[in-house]
Amino acid sequence: MVRRGLRMVLDTEEGLTVVAEAGDVESALRATRERRPRVVVLDLNMPGEPTLPAIPRFLEAAPGVSVVVLTMETDPVFARRALVAGASGYLLKEGAEDELVDAVRAVAGGGTYVNPGLGGRLATEGRAEIAVGAVFAGHRIDGIAGRGGMGVVYRATDLTLDRRVALKLIAPSVAADEEFRARFERECRVAASLEHPHVVPIFHAGEEGERLYVTMRFVEGTDLRALLAEEGRLEPGRAVAIAGQIAGALDEAHRRGLVHRDVKPGNILLRRDGAGEHAYLTDFGVTKQRAAGAELTRTGMAVGTADFMAPEQARGGEVDGRADVYSLGCVLFRTLTGAVVFDRDSDLDKLWAHVHEPPPALLDVRPGLPPALGDAVAHALAKEPAARPRTAGELAQEARAAVGG
Repeated sequence: MVRRGLRMVLDTEEGLTVVAEAGDVESALRATRERRPRVVVLDLNMPGEPTLPAIPRFLEAAPGVSVVVLTMETDPVFARRALVAGASGYLLKEGAEDELVDAVRAVAGGGTYVNPGLGGRLATEGRAEIAVGAVFAGHRIDGIAGRGGMGVVYRATDLTLDRRVALKLIAPSVAADEEFRARFERECRVAASLEHPHVVPIFHAGEEGERLYVTMRFVEGTDLRALLAEEGRLEPGRAVAIAGQIAGALDEAHRRGLVHRDVKPGNILLRRDGAGEHAYLTDFGVTKQRAAGAELTRTGMAVGTADFMAPEQARGGEVDGRADVYSLGCVLFRTLTGAVVFDRDSDLDKLWAHVHEPPPALLDVRPGLPPALGDAVAHALAKEPAARPRTAGELAQEARAAVGG
């Protein structure tokens, strides 16, 4: 009855159309993948899988979608968690009839919406986000560049050096984990020492008011995930050129003993220059942490993103650079075909497939590609690390030879 009432509220508004309804997270995810809505409204307490940890999955299922959380919970802690997870709106059922349309229109336009009463409490009890124009750790906040399960990335200005930076503020719930803090400090130190034209340079990592943050070069442009959302797939030469640049960044990291663990389109930034597209690999030293599903970090559990995760990662085992080679093979498959290697309904099903199922042949998904390119991708997607290319550069070399470059 609640869903029916909310649908009537939205459908009577000019310019708004409800395209699907769902009773649990999994069916809502399926509908999101199929219908690609601009906004998804989620109940905080849907049956089955918890809603908050699933928010990043909705953002992955339909790039560009915004999530509004609807709830009876008046505790600002839940609003903060929803925003940190990636939601753009949070409102109470009590005022849903009056506020729902405002919230949907706000997030559809790229903004945010929080119940006014909760918004005030968030401001006084410690905001999940920093207001535009505020100064944090010597940086002026100029805007929000993106949100994820681990925190918020801001466009900011370093006031001391007067330069634009990307400032990633780690979510308090993540930063409170002592194991994460130790790994964050250690890996940021190594990542900051990387000097490679296709690695986003890290400028500083620190703590301000018990909040962890890291600053890095701000790359003007887009990322591969957004590009694929617009274009579906890329022509072979373009896809291989991007993969080759990222391979160089990975090889440099592996030489320094750093495994990325989360090579995926969303972590590949693209900037246009005179020579074409310049690709950067980002998120070194900032390992993701989520409670369930796609990304896990606790000992003996998987670290990474389900669509691009190596079998040994999915099993929670020890990984080396060859896990990144597998992930880069998954990225290449995605850019060439417009599809992920294993398209399954849940992250657990995807992880199981990475471990146990043979990957589809590249040319079966996109006929007409050079057969040698299919061989190169299959080589990278071998289940056993020893059967893959020894380095990301070897994979890139095989792929370039296949397309004649």
